Amino acid sequence: MTAPQPSIVDACTGADGRPPLVTLLARAQASFIADFEARLRASEIDGLSLAHSTNVLRHLSEGPRRARDIVDRCGVTKQAVSQQIAHLERNGFVVVSRDEEDQRARIVTLTTQGECAQVIVHRLFEEVESDWAGRIGEDAAAALRQALTDLLGEGTAC
Repeated sequence: MTAPQPSIVDACTGADGRPPLVTLLARAQASFIADFEARLRASEIDGLSLAHSTNVLRHLSEGPRRARDIVDRCGVTKQAVSQQIAHLERNGFVVVSRDEEDQRARIVTLTTQGECAQVIVHRLFEEVESDWAGRIGEDAAAALRQALTDLLGEGTAC
């Protein structure tokens, strides 16, 4: 008896002939990142990337924070965050100092340049989202945000 031959699977379509959701989500993320990075390169900010802004800068909006707290909040490795903090410090976006209570710990604080970068990054995120909403419609953009929030749960945005 011959084993049934598996059907050929197209990686770009699911069983229903439509692209798999995971593919669409990955492509949407890649598109958003490319759009954001292009705007960032065209802005007045030098030496900053999406990773720097999402992994480090956004966690400093409420004030100085221990480097370990940033690692715990952003979900990437300690080594990656340490390299990003070092890059941000070399480029004048943050200053790093020893914690007075625990000399082993490092405190990361935004500089004035880092605060300006946060404002610009926030504006660029809003621009990309606004452009996308313009392409698919405000209602569709709101529905997409709600559907993803429902799927992932509240509090998963950060």
